[in-house]
Amino acid sequence: MDTVPPRFLNYLKQALQYRDDLIAQSITEQTDCYRLFHGAVEQWPSVTIDRYGSVLLFQTWRTPLNDEVVEQMAAYIEEHLAEEFHLVWCDRRQRGQVKRNSIGDVPTQIIASELGIRYVVDPIHRGIDPLLFLDFRAGRRKIREASAGKKVLNLFSYTCGIGVAAASGGAKLALNVDFARHALEVGKRNAQLNGIEDERFQVLREDAIAVLRQFSGLGIRGRAKKRPHTKLSARLFDIVILDPPRKAKSPFGMVDTVNDYQSLFKPALLCTKPGGNLLVTNNVASVDRDSWAQLLDRCAEKTARPIRKLEFISPEGDFPSSDGRSPLKMAWLTV
Repeated sequence: MDTVPPRFLNYLKQALQYRDDLIAQSITEQTDCYRLFHGAVEQWPSVTIDRYGSVLLFQTWRTPLNDEVVEQMAAYIEEHLAEEFHLVWCDRRQRGQVKRNSIGDVPTQIIASELGIRYVVDPIHRGIDPLLFLDFRAGRRKIREASAGKKVLNLFSYTCGIGVAAASGGAKLALNVDFARHALEVGKRNAQLNGIEDERFQVLREDAIAVLRQFSGLGIRGRAKKRPHTKLSARLFDIVILDPPRKAKSPFGMVDTVNDYQSLFKPALLCTKPGGNLLVTNNVASVDRDSWAQLLDRCAEKTARPIRKLEFISPEGDFPSSDGRSPLKMAWLTV
């Protein structure tokens, strides 16, 4: 495909017009990173287009893109927004792999803003995923509003975006836990960009399951006890953020958000102060939101820490959903 079929340009035109109010609001809120085209529900399922500051990031999971197609779509966007951008497109058609292509020179470091908070969003880096997940903005917004004076535990923190949002919202402590050194280094750069003091923003390079089991008081059992890990005492937090990947295996346990979410949720609940809050997520599209909520409720009852209130948080308007049920499910719990 060397040119964009007219129907796809029309889909892009409709997507941009749909976002006009959101883009106007983003200027007021000092936000310059958002999704411009969400192909899954905007009639080009395998393609997404995101703005990250001065960069347009095109991603494809099925459709073969090339420079000519990307430049044609970018020209349309630049005309609509009256701005010029650096262009990067990612071919993700091979599962678990990404091939990045830039058109022209792209700065090695890109800084973008969301709700006035600055983030490193380099489109070309060593990992597979973008450094800031845009559909999680609603979660970061909630945490920023709720964190003043609180101690926050951010699990599976990746580049610590939501931990930075907590600290920017006045958190007394934002402790970010992840095993990926590079992701935590980006997180520390994010904190520095926003002038956040080291005593309020901390990172812990450790297996999140090992941390959870120790903070919750459940402890590490069996052979896992012999594995190298940071020794920690039981500890309670005002807010716990549980944003796990779909599936992962570690020496300390299994992450399986489809079949065994409760093995993560129970210890997360136990290290949350009575009267505190959890922000929990499930990214698997096949998991029904209401069934997942019922699972959380049953697990909390069995743990003798019942959920007092559950509020669903939906991704914002740049991630439209045809049925009102986004693949990303976020729940704000009061316990």
